[in-house]
Amino acid sequence: MERIPIPRLCGEYKHIYIPSPDVYRGRDTASFENGVLYQSWITNDFSIIKVGGRYHLVGITHPAPPDYKDEYTPTKQYIHEAEEMLFHAYADGENLSVLMYDGSFVDGEKLLYPQARPDEIPEIHAPHLSFTRDGRVRMIYGPRDIRLALTDDFKSFERRVLFVDHPTARDPHLFEENGLFTLIYAVENRIDYRQSSDLVSFTEPETLQVNPYSNEDGVTAASESPFLCKYKDFYYLFWAIYDARLGMYDHRTFVYGARTLEGLSKSAPLTVLPAHAGEIYEDESGIYLLSAFYPENGVNAVRIEFDDNY
Repeated sequence: MERIPIPRLCGEYKHIYIPSPDVYRGRDTASFENGVLYQSWITNDFSIIKVGGRYHLVGITHPAPPDYKDEYTPTKQYIHEAEEMLFHAYADGENLSVLMYDGSFVDGEKLLYPQARPDEIPEIHAPHLSFTRDGRVRMIYGPRDIRLALTDDFKSFERRVLFVDHPTARDPHLFEENGLFTLIYAVENRIDYRQSSDLVSFTEPETLQVNPYSNEDGVTAASESPFLCKYKDFYYLFWAIYDARLGMYDHRTFVYGARTLEGLSKSAPLTVLPAHAGEIYEDESGIYLLSAFYPENGVNAVRIEFDDNY
């Protein structure tokens, strides 16, 4: 049988971004009030892109609930309350290796509060950043309706709906190969995908993989934050599990590999990496795994290798 290279961590995570105290500019909710300064903000699913000499991180954020202790401790308040804007952090560097130190990314202005999106639901989750074919920044996000926003400056955005899917559709990720886009996203306990050549017309949804796990209480596990990439001739699918066993920000990221997309549904995981909402980023300095919240709130990064010498 052919050997599939298995990704592994090389060293320890660096805590490259932590949210700063900020004034909340969203809608008043049960816990949060517009115009009030909140000291602690929580991060979740995010994406990274380099534009010129500047790296940008964009992802879910909200103030920590007033009774929040940690991801394992139940709170009276909803842990995801007010996930209605995106953090935007940035850092300048030739490549990611020079930014592998604590606090290398600094906060910018938060993006796309609900008042900037009056035609959308208030929640905005799990953006994925990539470049358009003419060099603009493309951001795809959810939940429920899968949407596209185009920007040149991370200040103004041109927005539209790509497609309307299941009410639990979430965490979109866009993979492009040979002019064909494959947009994967989580739905209940599975990962679905649609394909398109122009991000206007899409195929009907198909299932890429069904999560086979449940916990000891019989609770069906969910696949969160799917990420699809290719290394050498193999496709790799990363996703974080949620089965209510390891808190709200579970750091078990399952990794699957196969010669074909279809093969990803037929194989056991190659490994489990410690990351939540993991993103893979590659440049001339190496391949990196970035993680939200784990091992610390914010964004963390570690270099990885695909080892085929096991």
